[in-house]
Amino acid sequence: MKYARTLAVATAVAATLAGSQAAFAFAAFSNANLNLRSGPSTHYPIIATTNHKDPLNVTGCLEDVTWCVVQWGGTEGWAAAAYIDVDETDGVKTLPLAKNDFGIPVVTFTAVDAVVPTFVGTVEPVNAYVEAISPPTAVTAYVSEQTVDTVHVTGEVVVGAVLPEKVPLYAIPQSKYTFARVNGQNVVVDNSSRQVLYVHQ
Repeated sequence: MKYARTLAVATAVAATLAGSQAAFAFAAFSNANLNLRSGPSTHYPIIATTNHKDPLNVTGCLEDVTWCVVQWGGTEGWAAAAYIDVDETDGVKTLPLAKNDFGIPVVTFTAVDAVVPTFVGTVEPVNAYVEAISPPTAVTAYVSEQTVDTVHVTGEVVVGAVLPEKVPLYAIPQSKYTFARVNGQNVVVDNSSRQVLYVHQ
């Protein structure tokens, strides 16, 4: 489904975050190749993508700790909390599990979308890091050229994630793989398991 979306300049959000950055921030790291987006949902545009285990600076999260504002290098954006780890004295925890151990500032975000897309299902967070495959050049070239409509699912799509049944898969000529366009990204998928094997950047 194609849709129009209008994003306003998030001055109110920036003002909310400015105080929290000065008052509180803590170190964390990504447990996947993690997208940073312009808002706390997978239908907001991707502004950067981290590497696995890249250091992050977390400055605040939504009250339910599903999305957080992070700084990565010189970039600030929203990231899915399920793919943010913190190193505690009793081991590494994902941020939603460790939320009670931190006084994480609560930040808010006012949606300004003209149209909110329909989400066709949910992707469960990947429990352990999965290494991406290295598809043949012909596969990546073909996938990069495709312009099928994007499908939206709840949850960030990373390598290892399994796509819901309602996400359509498309054949790749002379390949055992299929591809899909999910949350604004083209991904290479195992046809039988529906597991994401490669995310085209």
